Amino acid sequence: MVDRLPGARALNAVLWIVILVGLACALYVHWPWRPHFDQKATLSVLQSEQLVFLVTRRSKTQIVIEHRESDWAGEWRGILWATVSWRYGVDMKKLSLSDIRGDGQMTVIHLPDPELLDFALEPGSVGLMSKSTAVPKLQDFFMGGTQRQLLESQLREHALEFAQDQSLLPTRKEIVDQLNAASALLEKAAGSRLQFE
Repeated sequence: MVDRLPGARALNAVLWIVILVGLACALYVHWPWRPHFDQKATLSVLQSEQLVFLVTRRSKTQIVIEHRESDWAGEWRGILWATVSWRYGVDMKKLSLSDIRGDGQMTVIHLPDPELLDFALEPGSVGLMSKSTAVPKLQDFFMGGTQRQLLESQLREHALEFAQDQSLLPTRKEIVDQLNAASALLEKAAGSRLQFE
């Protein structure tokens, strides 16, 4: 009887390994308990409107709010931080025919009052760190995170307060001066002199 060659035994072993790996892969792909993933996104239009804004200032800033509260039930402290952005200027939809008048070769446009046009939180920028005693912690848990909601509700107010302190919200005079300085280009398109007030 002739012994098999050592090379033939190695080839035979490699073939068995390939077959076993192939079977393992096939079992994994078709295994009934293997987790299946199904992902679906549903989008709903909640509001859609045409906007006519004259944005004269766009700003982005980070806000940190510290809050401490205590009563008979205990105390909680929280720090919330977020990056917010806003746009400030004139809503041109509030411009009416009575705000536009002709004065010889000049068209005079009385602008609506400047206002906050848009305010938004930057996605992924909000963080919260809080520490509280047992009762406030349980209240927050069972009421669905009221501590976070309380701090988030103050973001807009603090952002506008900061913007006002830092002169980031242009006044009506600044907007009018800015438009009157740029009116040469508008005058070419309109065919007459423009004056904003």
